[in-house]
Amino acid sequence: PYTTLFRSRLEDCNLLSLLAFFIYLNVTMGDKMNKNIFRQTQIKRLNQIDITSKRAKEALILESFFDQHEVKNARKLAITMSHGFELDTAPIIQRLIENGKCVYVPRTLPERQMEFVEYNLNTPMQPKFQGILEPVGGNVVRPEALDLIIVPGLAYEVSNGYRLGFGGGYYDRYLKKTPASKIVLAFSEQIYSDPQWDVEPFDVPLEKIITEEGVQFER
Repeated sequence: PYTTLFRSRLEDCNLLSLLAFFIYLNVTMGDKMNKNIFRQTQIKRLNQIDITSKRAKEALILESFFDQHEVKNARKLAITMSHGFELDTAPIIQRLIENGKCVYVPRTLPERQMEFVEYNLNTPMQPKFQGILEPVGGNVVRPEALDLIIVPGLAYEVSNGYRLGFGGGYYDRYLKKTPASKIVLAFSEQIYSDPQWDVEPFDVPLEKIITEEGVQFER
């Protein structure tokens, strides 16, 4: 009798639907927590690469990058200002400029938006979140005018070309706005055969992934 009464009241109050919602919410929050844990694990993994190995990997990646037809044919390229454990983009930026390319670097905006600003070696920069340098003033390029964008991240999978970013969502929002070729430069420690994280509907797949071992994914 107690079970029947309890079930009846649940149905009358529509609590089963509410319970299902909370189960869904808990699973969703759990997935997000797992993704954040994976990010922290990946950061630790990248920090464990010794400086000698890191420099050797970067040199190989740089040469492979400049061999790509997308790079040779591009006139306007967007690239991040790296820091810490990330692949050092400074030599790439310098060589792009020496090759006569128009280089643009990111600047964050409110509501997790971003824009890319024209950059040269005399561009004034200031540290922002976590000490990442961003340009002060300068000419902003329209997303549809870019030819190529080098997309940063923590991990990449080579079955469909998805990435795991840092969790801010800046690049996810921007990538939807630009037809530019989307290329990744990564260490082999960042590559997985399939996603080790949940791929979200808003994730934008990449077109090419390059490591010190060459092209690992091409759409």
